[in-house]
Amino acid sequence: MKKKKETIQVVEENFDDVLIPEELKGLSTAAVQQKTAEGQVNQSEENLLKSDKEIIKENTINIFNLLNLVLAILVLLVGSPKNTLFFGVVIINTLIGIIQELRAKHTIDKLSVLAKTKAIVLRNGQLQQIDQEEIVLSDILYLRNGDQVPVDGKLISGAGIEVDESLLTGESDRVQKKEQDELYSGSFVTAGEGFYQGTAVGKDNFAEQLTSEAKTKKTGNSELTKVLDRMIAVLTIIIIPVGLGLFYSQYQTSSSIKQAVLGTVAALVSMIPEGLMLLTSVAFAVGAANLARKKVLVQALPSIETLARVDVICLDKTGTITDGTLKFEEALLENISDLRLKTIMGALMHQLKDQNATAKALRTAFPLIEDWSVETVVPFSSARKWSGVSFKEEGNFAVGAPEFIFHEQSTELEAKIKPYLEAGQRVLVLVEYPEVLAEEMAVEPKLLAILIISDNLRENARATFGYFAKQDVQLKVISGDHPLTVSKIAQKAGIKDAEIFVDMSSLKEPIDYPYLVEHTTVFGRVTPKQKQLLIQALKQKHTVCMTGDGVNDVLALREADIGVAMANGSSAARAASDVILLDSDFARMQNVLNEGRRVINNIERVASMYLVKTIYSLILAVIFMFITNPYPFEPVQLTPINALTVGIPSFFLALKPSYERIKGDFLNNILRVSLPGALTVVGAVMIIQLADVLFDLDFIASSTMSVFLTGCVGLLVLYKVSFPLDKKKFALIAVLSTAYLSCYLFFRDFFDFDKLWNRNLFFVIPLTIGSYWLFKGLTIVMDKIVSWRIQWRQKRQAKKNPSSRVI
Repeated sequence: MKKKKETIQVVEENFDDVLIPEELKGLSTAAVQQKTAEGQVNQSEENLLKSDKEIIKENTINIFNLLNLVLAILVLLVGSPKNTLFFGVVIINTLIGIIQELRAKHTIDKLSVLAKTKAIVLRNGQLQQIDQEEIVLSDILYLRNGDQVPVDGKLISGAGIEVDESLLTGESDRVQKKEQDELYSGSFVTAGEGFYQGTAVGKDNFAEQLTSEAKTKKTGNSELTKVLDRMIAVLTIIIIPVGLGLFYSQYQTSSSIKQAVLGTVAALVSMIPEGLMLLTSVAFAVGAANLARKKVLVQALPSIETLARVDVICLDKTGTITDGTLKFEEALLENISDLRLKTIMGALMHQLKDQNATAKALRTAFPLIEDWSVETVVPFSSARKWSGVSFKEEGNFAVGAPEFIFHEQSTELEAKIKPYLEAGQRVLVLVEYPEVLAEEMAVEPKLLAILIISDNLRENARATFGYFAKQDVQLKVISGDHPLTVSKIAQKAGIKDAEIFVDMSSLKEPIDYPYLVEHTTVFGRVTPKQKQLLIQALKQKHTVCMTGDGVNDVLALREADIGVAMANGSSAARAASDVILLDSDFARMQNVLNEGRRVINNIERVASMYLVKTIYSLILAVIFMFITNPYPFEPVQLTPINALTVGIPSFFLALKPSYERIKGDFLNNILRVSLPGALTVVGAVMIIQLADVLFDLDFIASSTMSVFLTGCVGLLVLYKVSFPLDKKKFALIAVLSTAYLSCYLFFRDFFDFDKLWNRNLFFVIPLTIGSYWLFKGLTIVMDKIVSWRIQWRQKRQAKKNPSSRVI
């Protein structure tokens, strides 16, 4: 039976209600084709995922593969072809990495089409929706509240267009635009609608650099990437001088070019963590592909690491706690008849072109009865919290949040609306204004009606938020709605401490944001700039994820460590985000958090295993530069260790489920296991070298015991990093241990091993037991050192940023 494929419905928009000025026709099909042929088309946004060629190139042509190739050639030149077996493993690993990463990329590419930002253009006298890459020079584009301006241009027709250019200028003030004013790509519309003509496309405007800068800035300080880059830099610097020094020392000891080359190559091969770099990129790519299959699009792969470390999620009420389908419930009439209310509201909603959930609910509830002549339209904006229309003969009317429309609410009005707010409903007022409406109301308007709107709680809300509570992830609700309404809805959804709320519009500057965010859960009546400042304060102590879908969330989405946007939200929100929920379901955040944790937990496990051999190889190489003994390993002897204790298990562990909370920093976490493991190997090898001197062991015996104990410690490290164990992991360790032992039983001659069941057994058994206890003891000591270091850093950080107590 074939598995049914899941699909995401893409709804085509209807533009029948958009009033197109008669003089505007837009480009013809022929003109568009000509401009496209001339290259006057909007350049495609840079793909933040690697191309197929880049994936193949990065996995094949890199410093570690080239170094391995050089080492393999040296081994061939001294006449020992079987010692080049390590390069065959490198080739197989590289091929596996390329295949995995290409498969992951193609999965992401298929779904990323659904998240592409669209533009609305006027062509042949009709509005149509196209990809931004299809815009051509001189296209006439239609903009409305929540849209991001895709290309530079001039406004040619607009009603109350307000634009936020903060992404370009850093200033959060809204800019009023009139006809012939310039519009810049990257800015976004906060109010109104209109038409403008594109005057620049592709590299000639801001769009390309803006969207890529927004993401690379945040993902550039990835902790994991920093550690790995530092590791590569250090190894690149020291590997050549250490290799030359060891070669000289080994040649002086043995007077044999072959022996010196094999010893040096063995040290350097183990020192190179090429599989770690390979698996890191594969793990990121597979993680992004897994999320794509669950309808979550990651726009920059390093974001996955940040997702894993998120411990605070900030969310809006509408679309996350609730499903965003608002419904008009009732109207409390004040000095107005029911028919008059319906007539005014019908005319208002016909002229106001807002596309937010509230406007859609009111437009459904109040169809047009009479179409009145309009004098002025004041569109809705998230800062103003109301919108209105001045009609030429019928009067001036506005609808919006009561506390923003009235300078002072009467006690009677507050008493009427309080029960509805406590029930979690949204309350708006319809008012009449004595003058022609402007951006601000200078005098108090007259109350005509109180409008009650209900918001449906998401079916999976309680389960979703309960999951985050169990995962020690704090939830903060940051909304533009009334704080009491938001608090009650949040309590119904089961959000912890949701009864602790604050009305941000009632606070006077300066506000102590760091103290406020630590002691409050629900923030109501928040302006876009305040959202950004709240996120800034949270970032001082936490890794913060911001979810949003509206134009008022853009600043906060960019400020957060990770911005998550809903696919059905505004184009500006999607462009500012790192992750897009393709089906706009907040419950998908469970998958996001889990996948991030899985990737980082598994990379930490794999890194611990690879670093063991890197560290002990480096230490032993330096030691054997100064002692007269030959280096105890040959390249072919290290193949069972590298393949069975690191290479093969790392591919399994890198892709296993692992959803534990990330604790501590990446470097400390991997050193907890890798340093004790490496020191145990060094200790065991040096004891064998001492036994060599005391008991006159031959080289093949001491070499075999050194290799055997190194592999045993590798399996011990594998056992340690595999926790929590399950049947599959236990079976994996058992199979690998059996395969490792079989190398000494059945393939002894190929790997140049001595027998273990002669007098060597008297050294191997006590040293194996001793290595176990040494590793265990060093691990305990390392844990204490890391814990002490973390506590010291926390105390130091607390002294630097003491939290004040004044709001």
